[in-house]
Amino acid sequence: MELFSIRIQRTFQLVSTSVTFFSKKYTMKKLKIQVEGNYLIMQDLPHNCIFNKVVTGCGGTTIALTNTENYIIAVPTTELIENKCYPPKDKNSNNTIWEISMKKAGLSPIRNLFGLYGRFTPLLKKELEDYLSRDGVKKIMCTYDKIPALIPLITPTEYRLLVDEYHSLIKIYSYRKDAVDGVLDNFNKFKSFCFMSATPIDAAFKPNVLQDVEEYVADWEKTEPLMIVPYKTNKPYMLAANIIATYQRQGYIEKGTFKSYEAYFFINSVKEIKKILMQTNLTNEDCRIICADEYKNRKTLGKFKISTSTDTPKKFNFITSKSFEGVDFYSETGICYVISNVYNKHTLLSIDMDIPQIAGRIRNIDNPFRNLVVHIFNTRPTDLFGSYEDVKAETEKDFEYAKERAALFNQLSKGAKQQQIQELSKLSYLKYNEDKEEFAINDMAIKIELFNYKLMNYIYNSQKSLVNEYEKAGMQHSKVEWIETDNFIKKAVTKPTFLEVFNEYVSMQYSFDFEARQAIEQEYPFIRDALARLGIEQVKKLRSKKKVIETLNMLKETDRNIDMSILQQLKSLFKIGDFVPAKDLRSIAKQFGLKKATDLSKWLDLREDTKRIEGKVTKGYWISAFSDI
Repeated sequence: MELFSIRIQRTFQLVSTSVTFFSKKYTMKKLKIQVEGNYLIMQDLPHNCIFNKVVTGCGGTTIALTNTENYIIAVPTTELIENKCYPPKDKNSNNTIWEISMKKAGLSPIRNLFGLYGRFTPLLKKELEDYLSRDGVKKIMCTYDKIPALIPLITPTEYRLLVDEYHSLIKIYSYRKDAVDGVLDNFNKFKSFCFMSATPIDAAFKPNVLQDVEEYVADWEKTEPLMIVPYKTNKPYMLAANIIATYQRQGYIEKGTFKSYEAYFFINSVKEIKKILMQTNLTNEDCRIICADEYKNRKTLGKFKISTSTDTPKKFNFITSKSFEGVDFYSETGICYVISNVYNKHTLLSIDMDIPQIAGRIRNIDNPFRNLVVHIFNTRPTDLFGSYEDVKAETEKDFEYAKERAALFNQLSKGAKQQQIQELSKLSYLKYNEDKEEFAINDMAIKIELFNYKLMNYIYNSQKSLVNEYEKAGMQHSKVEWIETDNFIKKAVTKPTFLEVFNEYVSMQYSFDFEARQAIEQEYPFIRDALARLGIEQVKKLRSKKKVIETLNMLKETDRNIDMSILQQLKSLFKIGDFVPAKDLRSIAKQFGLKKATDLSKWLDLREDTKRIEGKVTKGYWISAFSDI
C-alpha cells in the first residue's frame, strides 16, 4: 500500500486563460464578487454565460432560489431537488426529519419552490399549473429531462434559466442523452441562461453549442485549502471495511489532535457498497445508504434500507452519484472517503469534477475535516490500452469523417433522409435536427467517448497517472503544493495487537460507549472470559491472543475434568427419582465449594417440591436426571 497527499490551494491567477479545441477558442473572465463568510452575496447570477463559482457549497443556487427573478433551476438528480424542497436543516440550523411519505414532487411545504421530478402525471401538471397561476415570483426546480416538457406550460422569455451543476452534462450523456440534449437544444429560449458549476467542464469536452458562450470565473480573494489524501491498495473495499472496523473498535479515527466519529463513503456502485457491508457487522442502525430507490438496488442490498440525503445521518454513510453534487450533509466530525475500483468503471471518479464536488458536501464550518478527502483506489496491473493522445487523434479523424457523412446525407431526398434517420442509432457521431431538417455532428457523442476513455483507461492506469491528474486539476484554476505525507489512514487501518485492544477494552468497562465494547467483543468473543477468569495482570503477562486462548482452553479442560469428577460423585450418592431434603442437598453443595443447593443444577436436573418425612412436611428436590457434561 502506498500513501501520499496533495494540498490544493484554490487561488486564481490574475490573467485570462485561453484554451483551444477543434479550432475553438474561449477566454475566462474574472467576475468581481461580494462574499460573506464562505457565501456569495449577489442580487443575481451573471446572465448568458458559463459561471465557474470555484467554491462548492457557496450559496450560488440559493441566489436563484431567493431573489426577485422568476427562475427555472435545472439540476441532474431528484436528490438535489428534495434536498432543497425538504432541507435537512431548518432556518435555525436545527435538524429536520422528513418521513418518506412527506417527500414528493410539487410545491415545497416550507418555501416558495416547486419541485418537478419523477413522472409528470396529470395531477402533478395540474398542481404546477395552479402554482403558475398565482401572483408573485416563481421558482421551479426540475431535473434536466423536464425542460422540454416545461417550456409549453410557461412563457420562457419571462424566466431566467440556471443549469446547475452543468458539468454533469458530460458525465451523464452516455446514459441520459435525451435529458442532456433537452437542455442544450432549449437553453437559448429563456430570458437568460447561466450554466453554473464549481468544477466546469474541461475545454476539451465542452459541448460545441457552448463554445462561444462567455465564461466567468468568480474572483475569490481567499479560499480554503483542499486536502487530498490518495491511498493506493489492492482491494479498496477491504480497506474501507478496515476503516469501519477501526471506527467500531475505537469509536473514532484520529488525525493529529482531532477525532472523526463519522464516515462518509462516496462510492458509485451499490454492489461495491454491499461488498463492504459483507465484511463488516453493520446494521441499519449503524449506516445510511443513499442510492436510487429501485428494485435492482433493493435486491442487492437485501436487509439494508435505502435512505436519502435528508434522512437522519448515521455513523457510517454510503453515498452514490445520486448525491455527489449540490446536496448538503451536516457532520461535526465526518470525513469524506472516496472509493474507486478500476474493475468497476462506475466507481472511477473524475479528478477535476467529482472529487472537488465531494469535498464540498459537508457544510459544517467547524468540522476540522471539512476540506479533506481520502481517495482510496487501485490501479491496473499492466498497461493494456493505447495512449490517450493516440485515441484522441483517431477520434478527430472520425470527427472529420462524420462531417463528410452529414454533408452527404443532407443532399438526400426527404424520403431518403427518413430512411437514414432510422440508421442513426448505429451512427452515434451524427444526429438529426428536426427544426432544420438536416443532419449534424453529434459532438457530445465524440466527447463522451474521449472523456470515458481517459477516465477508465488512463487516469487510473497507474499511481503516477492519478497523481499527474491531481496536479493538472489543480493547475487548471488553482495552485498545487506538495506537502509531507500524512499517515493517519495507514495508522488507522493498521490492526492493533491483541494486548492494545485488551487495554482499550479494560478502559471501557465503566464507560457508556457500548457500541465500541460490543465491536471488540464481536472481534474477540473470548475477551470477556479472559478479563473475568484470568484478570488484567495475567492477560498482560500472556500478551498474545494465541496464549490467552490456550490458557482459557486449559482452564476449560480443567473445569471439564472437575465437572466430570463431581458428576461421578453425585451419581454415587443419588439415583434418578430420589427426593433429597433441601438441608441435605445444601450441605453436599458446600462440600463442592458451592453456596446453594440449586448451584448443583449444573450436574442435576432438580425439581423443587415438599414431602412428608417421618410425619413432617419437608422441603427438598426430586432428582429428575443427571446432566450431560
